[in-house]
Amino acid sequence: MSDASPDDSKIQIVESEGENKSYKYQFTYERATLYEYKFERKAVPDAKDPCFRCNKRVPRKEQIGIEELLFHKQCFRCRICGLPLSSQTYHRNPVNGSNDNEVYCKTHVGKTIGEIKGQQQLHITHNDSPNNNNDKYDIQIEGKSRQRPAAIKPTPSPRNSPRGSPHNQSLQHSPASSLASVTPRSMMMETPPSAWTTHSPHALDYSAANISYGSMKSFDHPKPILQSYNDFENMGIFEAQSFLEQRHKEEEERLQRFLLEEREKEMRRLDESIDIEKDRAASDLLGSLDQMTIQNNSRNLMYEKERIEEHFKRLRDERLKSVTDKTASEEKARSTKMLDRHCHEMMALIAEKERESNRDVLHDHSMKPPILPPETKKSSLYRTPAHFETLDKRAVDLSHRDYNTHTELVRDLTRDCHNELDKVRVIFRWVIAKDLNKNSVTEIVHPNATTTLLKGVKSGKETYHHLFKKLCCYAGIYCEIILGYSKGAGYKPGMRMEGATFRNSWTSVNIDGSWRLVNCTWAARHVTGHRDDLPQLFHKYDEFYFLTDPEDYIYQHYPDDPAWQLLEIPLPFSEFLNLPVVKSPFFNYGLRFYSNYGATLNTSTGMAEIRLIMPKILGFGSLLEPLDKSVGDARQMEGRTLLRLVKNDAIFTVSLPRPGYYYFSVYTGDYWHSECLESACSFLINCTQISGSASPSYPPVPFYGATPVMEKLGLTTEGGADPLIVCNSDYLEIKFKTIQDVKVTHTFQYYDVNDESVEDIDRYVFLRSRTDTAANYLVRCPKEGFYIFSLFAAGSDSKGETTNLECAFRYLVICQEPSPSTAAFPKTFHKWQKCTLHEPISGDLMTNKRYNFKLDVPSAVEVFVVIGDFWNHLKRKVGFTWEGNIMTSKDDVAKIIARFQAGRDQSTFPQLLEYQLVQDVETEI
Repeated sequence: MSDASPDDSKIQIVESEGENKSYKYQFTYERATLYEYKFERKAVPDAKDPCFRCNKRVPRKEQIGIEELLFHKQCFRCRICGLPLSSQTYHRNPVNGSNDNEVYCKTHVGKTIGEIKGQQQLHITHNDSPNNNNDKYDIQIEGKSRQRPAAIKPTPSPRNSPRGSPHNQSLQHSPASSLASVTPRSMMMETPPSAWTTHSPHALDYSAANISYGSMKSFDHPKPILQSYNDFENMGIFEAQSFLEQRHKEEEERLQRFLLEEREKEMRRLDESIDIEKDRAASDLLGSLDQMTIQNNSRNLMYEKERIEEHFKRLRDERLKSVTDKTASEEKARSTKMLDRHCHEMMALIAEKERESNRDVLHDHSMKPPILPPETKKSSLYRTPAHFETLDKRAVDLSHRDYNTHTELVRDLTRDCHNELDKVRVIFRWVIAKDLNKNSVTEIVHPNATTTLLKGVKSGKETYHHLFKKLCCYAGIYCEIILGYSKGAGYKPGMRMEGATFRNSWTSVNIDGSWRLVNCTWAARHVTGHRDDLPQLFHKYDEFYFLTDPEDYIYQHYPDDPAWQLLEIPLPFSEFLNLPVVKSPFFNYGLRFYSNYGATLNTSTGMAEIRLIMPKILGFGSLLEPLDKSVGDARQMEGRTLLRLVKNDAIFTVSLPRPGYYYFSVYTGDYWHSECLESACSFLINCTQISGSASPSYPPVPFYGATPVMEKLGLTTEGGADPLIVCNSDYLEIKFKTIQDVKVTHTFQYYDVNDESVEDIDRYVFLRSRTDTAANYLVRCPKEGFYIFSLFAAGSDSKGETTNLECAFRYLVICQEPSPSTAAFPKTFHKWQKCTLHEPISGDLMTNKRYNFKLDVPSAVEVFVVIGDFWNHLKRKVGFTWEGNIMTSKDDVAKIIARFQAGRDQSTFPQLLEYQLVQDVETEI
């Protein structure tokens, strides 16, 4: 039978006929591994109940009926690729005509073999082998890694970029970008060719059939019929696991004894080699002893002896470290290989029990699901951790107990579990609740009591992930340990990733047919401290690392096998490096990037901007530091970041003092004035030049914009929500919409960039109008610079008493052209609430000059302009508007005073406004 080379194409289809008209079919798909599906069809179907696919008789217990056709359960697969089907996932092929009664998967329905092969040559040959057995039916799979050439040409990804980790490609980056050049670290192990093996359908491993068909996600995965604790208990799974675990434990003990012997042998070899070299060096020294004695130079002899001893001591330490690292790596590899085999045997046991329960079940625990992106988001599984409150409490409680077997532990953990999600959750919480780095009193007194379960992790031969995987397999859940690179502790944007640097591992579990990412190591946080409602040692965990969505996880972790990204379009390693460094609090607090930022932000103006989308008003902080800390003063980095909260956006504007490279990090917290903030994301800023002179530092204010008080008290802004205002006019107006029961006040400050001082200048802001629904402020900037306008507000509590004033909104006013008039505004007093001033607006009035006064004072009976001892009545016009033309004198001030018709002010004359009477209106602040 002729065949094409497997390297000619990724998909090959070979059909052949025997002399007796029997038919053979072979589908080959090449990716990271070689996947093949084969079947044979007898020339003549059996007389009774023949299978449509293989023509052999179908026993009643194995029948699957589709309309008028019968299939074996193992034959009920896609005609082209061999994907197992169910009554809900099979498709008929209308394209090939009504005579085509075959079944197909969703990917290949409506396609012919010629279309699948594309431009490839179709090989149809006759099988003339005398050993041909037409009655034979088998499904054959090869899962061995194929030997690759030394140089591999990267396969272009859908984004037209090379795909793959640095294990199989070399990347070059420009000096200006954050992409560090990566040295490939070869992971291509030469695997000796293995013979074809025939598997029963129950042992089929779908990991080899990792075909990138996007439509596979829509399949309804066969559900396991044994999921809950009661299912396992009723079928005797726990009892069977106990016997299998005992055999596994004996194998582990034999392996540990073997590894200990190997370690001792290595140590003996090391000591022997050091002794031989030391003896040789001593012989050389003794050979020169006579000559040295003649010269009476015993001091040199002692010096040489000490030098030799010191040399070989240092040499032994170096070789000891090398030997220890080598043996530890080999021991971990052997332990991992044994764990994989034990997990497979445990899953096969559960699969056998499942078949005993229902022989018609389509799901098989011994069949590894294909590596495909999850069908739904994490939020579709559960909304908040409160969903698992009962399970979490049970897991934490059980973490304080001692168990001798994994079977007993999983039995107790899953007692209240009803599905796979519950099982994964309770195991996850138990693993991260265990402080595996600390020995309990029980372990010290009885060292064999609990170390049987945790000794592998405590000795360093296993990790959290190995323990998590082992417990998952006891619970009947597929779990895989994934190797790759991580942007963990110590990594900063633009750093290189090569060799063993930043290597890491994590896990993926299969829940209801979908692979989900879990990282027990990064999720576990053991915090020591005193809290009012917590013990001295309490456990905090990071919810982000439980069933993380792949599009979020890729910011931190890059697997060696791109398929384990679980993305529709796998990300090239170069793009992974160019992603910003993003920490879990970024996602925990619901933040998102406004745009697709890279790890490096390039600027030729000295200004950079990062915009984040937030679900609510959060607390923020930031840190700007130069890449080269030896250049410049750290004080020059202070005040270089401006934060504005505009609706749902947090906008960071960074003003750099000089060209160069800088790290910029953002921190966040749950409350808007939180003092405890967590790292959210970081960038590398490359400033090539500064446009003009460097901008001055910003005022020392945490942020500008609304606080939660705005929404709480029903306040809104008019004319836009951006708290940054550029003023180039005589004055500007700031308007707020309010409600009747809200009390408002304000502050106005000037920031001097020269001495970095802040000065109160409240007379340059004026509450021109305050009604039940609005507050209108006038603001004047007497000179260039930064101004800070802050609005404070207070509501009423349930008893009707006014609460404390809190900051509701902050504006940053940048004055580029100062007001021609430097006059201040009138001074306001408490009773000015709900009043409006029309004129005069200037707070400084010239002496001996007439001014027209016009203002609205609701509920006033009389309104006066008082200058010295003269009380000038204002006339009441339409509504509650008061107006009059008044001549000023040489006194210092002019006061606006009113008498009200009701309440406690009816017999008093409270002051509303105050003007300064001056000779010259040109004043300085």
